[in-house]
Amino acid sequence: MNKILITGIEGFVGSYLAEYLQKKKYKIFGIHFVEPVKKIGKLYRCDIRDYPNTLKIIKEVKPDAVFHLAAQSSVAQGEKNILNTFSINVQGTLNILESIRQSNMKSRVVYISSCAVYGQSNIKLTENSNTKPISFYATSKLCSEKICQYYANNYGLNIVMLRPFSHTGAGQSEHFIFPRIAKRVAEIEVGLAEPLLTVGNIDIRHDYMDVLDIMRAYELALTKCKSGEVYNITSGKPRRIRKEIEYIISLTNKNIQIESDNSLIRTNDISLLTGSAQKFRKLTGWKPQINFHKTLAGLLNYYRGKIN
Repeated sequence: MNKILITGIEGFVGSYLAEYLQKKKYKIFGIHFVEPVKKIGKLYRCDIRDYPNTLKIIKEVKPDAVFHLAAQSSVAQGEKNILNTFSINVQGTLNILESIRQSNMKSRVVYISSCAVYGQSNIKLTENSNTKPISFYATSKLCSEKICQYYANNYGLNIVMLRPFSHTGAGQSEHFIFPRIAKRVAEIEVGLAEPLLTVGNIDIRHDYMDVLDIMRAYELALTKCKSGEVYNITSGKPRRIRKEIEYIISLTNKNIQIESDNSLIRTNDISLLTGSAQKFRKLTGWKPQINFHKTLAGLLNYYRGKIN
């Protein structure tokens, strides 16, 4: 495989993936809706809800593989604008797959789903665990998985579905907890903010990883995984958000307080989200390599650099 098409190349994960695969000597092509900050490979501006334009790009690029990342990925925005979330996440996915089918291509498709499809649980989740999404974002992702499975089973498309668990790194949106906290701590250090962190429910426990460990997994999925199958990508080590915030605070000499704000607590927060990547590891040998505290320290230093 040489030619890789990444949808959503302008996003947090898409930009990391483009850079990672380019270093591995893949030829990169990208579909973007918003102008990318990092311009890697040959880029096409396209709304994936626009089927004719999507089909045109697929036929022109003739990709050996497609990483389908483009999505409305905010749980909060998913609830506020259900129609938009459905059209991007479900219709957009259908347009990508139908474009490949109509082009008679043998491209491997790596569909990036989400661990959120499992919903609330008190067990370590495997790919055979029940899926009970509690947000519309997660519902849209599960719906798209079903479409992928249909195209794999009925049309013979070469599709792998990945369910990554939580991951972070420099450049992630500050809508997510650890970038938001790291930025705030960096601001407090230089006197730009009061020494107070206002948070929602931080006693939830989720598996977390560094985004670069996710990149390694995504590349392995190109060649190691079986079409039509779903794979968890996770550390299997749930972390209490409160303890990780306390770790970030420990990296500074400021006396910073944590205060709960009920208005920031979401009714669809998942209290425990931990899984097993044994199925994926058995095929690929993959496991996370980066210490998560190194990831958090890197996030804080990233914002220190931006502010200073």
